Amino acid sequence: MSSWELLNDAEENELHKSRLLNIEEKPLKRITKRLAAISTIIATKAAQQPTPPPDAGTADANAASASTDPGALYRERALLREDLALDFAAFDSSIARLQFLLDANERERARYAADQQRILDECQAVRDNNAALRARLDVARGTLRQRKEFDRLADDITNKSMLRPRDDQRVALQKLEEECAGLERESETYNDTWGERKEQFARIMDEAMRLRRQIRDEKEEVERREGMNEDGEEDGEVSRAGGSRGTTPRPEGDAGTPRPNGTSGGRTPAPESQAEEGHGLKPRPEGLGNDDGDDDIEEGEDVEMDDSRQTNAHNSGADTPQITVAAPGGDSMEVDS
Repeated sequence: MSSWELLNDAEENELHKSRLLNIEEKPLKRITKRLAAISTIIATKAAQQPTPPPDAGTADANAASASTDPGALYRERALLREDLALDFAAFDSSIARLQFLLDANERERARYAADQQRILDECQAVRDNNAALRARLDVARGTLRQRKEFDRLADDITNKSMLRPRDDQRVALQKLEEECAGLERESETYNDTWGERKEQFARIMDEAMRLRRQIRDEKEEVERREGMNEDGEEDGEVSRAGGSRGTTPRPEGDAGTPRPNGTSGGRTPAPESQAEEGHGLKPRPEGLGNDDGDDDIEEGEDVEMDDSRQTNAHNSGADTPQITVAAPGGDSMEVDS
């Protein structure tokens, strides 16, 4: 099987040489052969020696031949000249033909070079196109595999009996979005409510602190009054003891100023309005001794207020209610008042 690949430069030159020599060698050989024949004839005539004079008979024959030889010699030379002219004309035509062939070959070489460059460019373009198509083919194969995998997963999902149709899923998703929006609005409402409760708690704390200060002031006032009453009792006892020694006799027994029942000796009785009030702001003096003395309350801490004074007034032992503020986030604040 013949190969259609391009030849190299050496093979192309050998091909051109062999083709031209086989075809255009004949006219040159004819001219060289003709010139060689002429030169041999001239050389042979010049090399002949002169003969001795002949006798009378032979002289007449030679004179007759000499008279006829110039015409024959002229014709022979004319024929030789014509043959040489024809040979040179053939050689000239062969040279012209070779020149034409050379020009044609140059044009063909240029055309072959252009065709070769065009073919190489087309080959490179085809290679580039093949590479691009191969890349696209790889991408298409990857997409096909991905789509097949998606189709398989979609078939597995849609073939399950527990799954609902797409429209139902869309409605469910819409409901979930609405619920999420409602929860967000509710969270905002809780935040507002939590802010209001914090403000209420701050006001309650302020009222509690004010109440505690008022109770502490009343406690100090009661203690001051008790101290004044004790001082007065001591002065009365001293005066009674001095009078029994040498002055006016006093009645037997403790016949001093009558005091109401339920009061300690020598103390000023508390008003009945304070004893009867179960939840008043003024506790009895006996319950004031249970104050722990911790008057400083830091902000953010739980505040506990012991209401033992009121429980001692009623002797019930019941605790007061607690104030609890619960935040939406789960934080709580408690105040035991």
